[in-house]
Amino acid sequence: MSKVGLNKYAITLAKKAFEERGFMIEDSPAPIGQVNFLAVSSSGRVMKIKVRSISQRGSYIFVEKTKFNIEDPDLYMTLLYIPYDKDEMIMYLIPATEWGKDVYPFKGKDYEKPGLVSPAEWGISFSDKSKDAMEPYRFSKMI
Repeated sequence: MSKVGLNKYAITLAKKAFEERGFMIEDSPAPIGQVNFLAVSSSGRVMKIKVRSISQRGSYIFVEKTKFNIEDPDLYMTLLYIPYDKDEMIMYLIPATEWGKDVYPFKGKDYEKPGLVSPAEWGISFSDKSKDAMEPYRFSKMI
């Protein structure tokens, strides 16, 4: 499955997970690329959800800093580990504000050195070590 196909599948799984927990799913009014959908709780709380997916450990996922405001308390990244092998799928729900706390494994890259042209980004290196560090952010624990 391509990266685009994997991410579309992850969005479908994330929406279903929120719906199973009583959330209403709405389209986001935010520009394309910033938020994939809104999850609205029965009490009216609105969560802005950005979905990312990975298929193997040792992967790095990121989002451009201009498209992920880490100061927004309503913004979350739903990260799905969807392995190609027989390992279990894991879903994480990470508040965007975690990137501003300098907490492992969440990192920012600015690419300010001469010759570097990539846009600044927020990311996660997904490995066995970071998988353990992300345990508190499992979807089932965060919801």
